[in-house]
Amino acid sequence: RREATLPIYPLLEGQKILGTICNHKGQQLPAERTLVQKKAEEFLRPEWFICPMTSAVASGGQSEIPEGVQMMWEAELGVVISHACENLSVEEAMNYVGGYCVVLDLTGGNLGFETMKHGMSWTRNKCQSSFKPVGAFIPKSMLPQPEAATIICRVNGKTVAQDATNRMKFSIAEQVADASELTPLKRGDILLTGAGSLGPLAIGDLVEGCIEGLESKYTVSSTLILKAQHKRKAAEAKL
Repeated sequence: RREATLPIYPLLEGQKILGTICNHKGQQLPAERTLVQKKAEEFLRPEWFICPMTSAVASGGQSEIPEGVQMMWEAELGVVISHACENLSVEEAMNYVGGYCVVLDLTGGNLGFETMKHGMSWTRNKCQSSFKPVGAFIPKSMLPQPEAATIICRVNGKTVAQDATNRMKFSIAEQVADASELTPLKRGDILLTGAGSLGPLAIGDLVEGCIEGLESKYTVSSTLILKAQHKRKAAEAKL
């Protein structure tokens, strides 16, 4: 479709999701999961993990969780790229932002973190199928001040977090520019801007993320279920 055509459908048009690590002021990587603790203020540029768009699932769907994995929630502002770009300057970066969405950055809390102590990736705990529920596309006009928003996370109807985007270490423009230097960005790609809070989830939980003041149609939600292959194994074990 034409570059200026809106809305953008990340799950159909995008290729990947890039997520920032430790991007809220005052955060630091946990000692038990990293070789060296590092505070957000110590990062000189954004640090990223990358998931294929096949890690995403549409809002209202289900997130399939492997047996024994202890999941954690984060609700984040997603930046949706409008057209292909690379090696952008900070000054031109916002020209390539088509809009936004709310994304649930679900993480396997006991899955893969042991590898981080040895400098390995976050792939296994971040990028599995359905670990990234994505909400409806939000036009830029609906969120004219994305760095003055409040992202709310609810679990089973209870509010568990209210994170302010003005606490981001790196601005949206800085994140877009840096990501475009790391890898070419395509229309529909999503950049996750980080979360200031996270917490535990269990199978059966309904987790939701929204932006304070926006219509409910922009809320993202997902229900955690046991992954199908593990259901079959559990049933076979009972026979």
